[in-house]
Amino acid sequence: MRQKKGVALCPFLANSLRMLRLIDETVGKWLRHVFFIIVRTYYALFYNVSCANKHILQNKPGTLILATHVSRHDGPLIASILYSTQRIRPTVHYSEYYSVAQWFPMMVSAAIPMSSPKSWPDEKRQKRKVDTLAKIHGVLDDGYPVLVFPAGKVRRQPEEIVEPYLSGVHDILRSAPDTPVMLLRLGGLGTFQPAVYDLFWSFLGRKKGRRHISVDLQMVTDLDPTLELADFNKTLEQLLNTEIGTTV
Repeated sequence: MRQKKGVALCPFLANSLRMLRLIDETVGKWLRHVFFIIVRTYYALFYNVSCANKHILQNKPGTLILATHVSRHDGPLIASILYSTQRIRPTVHYSEYYSVAQWFPMMVSAAIPMSSPKSWPDEKRQKRKVDTLAKIHGVLDDGYPVLVFPAGKVRRQPEEIVEPYLSGVHDILRSAPDTPVMLLRLGGLGTFQPAVYDLFWSFLGRKKGRRHISVDLQMVTDLDPTLELADFNKTLEQLLNTEIGTTV
């Protein structure tokens, strides 16, 4: 972690941060490798995944990745497929982040919780929003890509819908307009997407093998954070729903 400008850290805190960084770069690094090898092996066995243009991400540190959200596989699939290119820091809804059942993958992937309970007072919710935004910008400044699902939830209809009130992406780019942005679109995995299978498991007599999945990454240059939130989200929604292979 980098010491923030103008903030004097006490020796104890500074030593603690150095120790945490050492643990992350040693034990944490090995743990992440083992975890993502296991996850990637699973997807290699049961899915036929192709990923286009991930080499572009390799030369774009601190990129904000905006992804379609077609299934509950999206987060681990994206993180494992791109892990050998860049270590992705995913954002997740607070309810998933604090779920006991998901503690381990959240810890290993260093996920960033977003949003907050509606039952919280407005002041507390606003503080959480400010703290989350600062955390995301800190991660981007450290050179890590941050994965965001702008729609906020798994698609329940054929197209992505970015509600006019969702402000996460808008807030991130408004406070740092020069942040590199990439669009990630998943094909073949969602309920409303065509299911095509190979014959990988045909030797067992199964007619269906691995389901074909496409991951497509493209740079985005025409998102204008100076737009009003509703107009910005409309533009973002159109980008997410653009067919794979179409230039954006």
